[in-house]
Amino acid sequence: MQRGSQTLGVVRAVALTVAVLFVSGCAESADRSSATTPPLFSAAPATSTGPPAASTDVVDTTAGPPTTTAVTVADTVAMAATSINASTTGTSTTAASPATAGAIADEITAAEQGIRDTSLSAASVAAFGRRQQHAYQLLARHPELLEAVTGLIPADVAVAFGFNVDARQAVADHAAGAPPSEPSPTLPAWSIVEPRPIDELLNDYHDAEAATGVPWQYLAAINLVETRMGRISGRSSAGAEGPMQFLPETWADCCTGDIDDPHDAILGAATYLAASGAPTDMLAALYTYNPNEGYVRAVIAYASNLVADPLAYRGYHAWEVYVGSVAGTIRLPVGYVADAPVDAVAYASTHPDDVS
Repeated sequence: MQRGSQTLGVVRAVALTVAVLFVSGCAESADRSSATTPPLFSAAPATSTGPPAASTDVVDTTAGPPTTTAVTVADTVAMAATSINASTTGTSTTAASPATAGAIADEITAAEQGIRDTSLSAASVAAFGRRQQHAYQLLARHPELLEAVTGLIPADVAVAFGFNVDARQAVADHAAGAPPSEPSPTLPAWSIVEPRPIDELLNDYHDAEAATGVPWQYLAAINLVETRMGRISGRSSAGAEGPMQFLPETWADCCTGDIDDPHDAILGAATYLAASGAPTDMLAALYTYNPNEGYVRAVIAYASNLVADPLAYRGYHAWEVYVGSVAGTIRLPVGYVADAPVDAVAYASTHPDDVS
């Protein structure tokens, strides 16, 4: 495999360029409509090339909720950490794969390239998305390998690698300064459901962008961080609801429609952001949405990756839900239903394949 030794410099330079272009282009974003959005998959995709690999992201429960917020997420940064955790708990689902810089770099490279292979079927791309999620989690558990892995990432993957690492690091930095907390003895009272199909959800983002001018990349990044593209159905500890996690009273003040409907919720989030300064001042708008530095930095990193390459969304759409607990890192698969908190140890004993 051809590897690049100057990856980190390339990532930073391109990231800065993308950020500048993104800010300068926001005023024109409302002209884009879903009617001109190409589908992320062809009508006749190729057949799957292999089974998916599971991921191991963890909810980081060390960070507390913000002191003030109008729109919230389940446990604030804890929800963000469902996507970009900095925890060192958990183990690889592929025991034969050593945690070496070369192995991690190879897996990240394969996953990032697979996500962008337009000849693959939706199922194959989703499998690469789960491998991507797991690979970055593995790197998070071995931060001592980051420099070596960075030097082994090829140029065609460098930009995506940089943004995904930045997103994870945003939560890691925030959690490092938060008071320590004990792992939760329970799993959340959620239902985990299939997300809206990828092209339909993309159209929802573009519809909201056309109506408000808020770039779709930010809406997708928020949806990823909040509820894994709508996989998490249930109230947060603060009482927030729906795929974009609104407090019911906030929703009543700013939005219309069904708080649980993806299209309505995404439009509601865009409306709220626009009223808070977007797209002219996305930073201020995001801090109004959730005044948490780790959250905001993570959303910006994911959104920037989507600006750099919209095909990155194909990977994010496949990311699964993992939570941390006293029983370890537990995957909550589609079909998980809990009307009340679930004893983590008891659940782990009956679902050993979901524990890492």
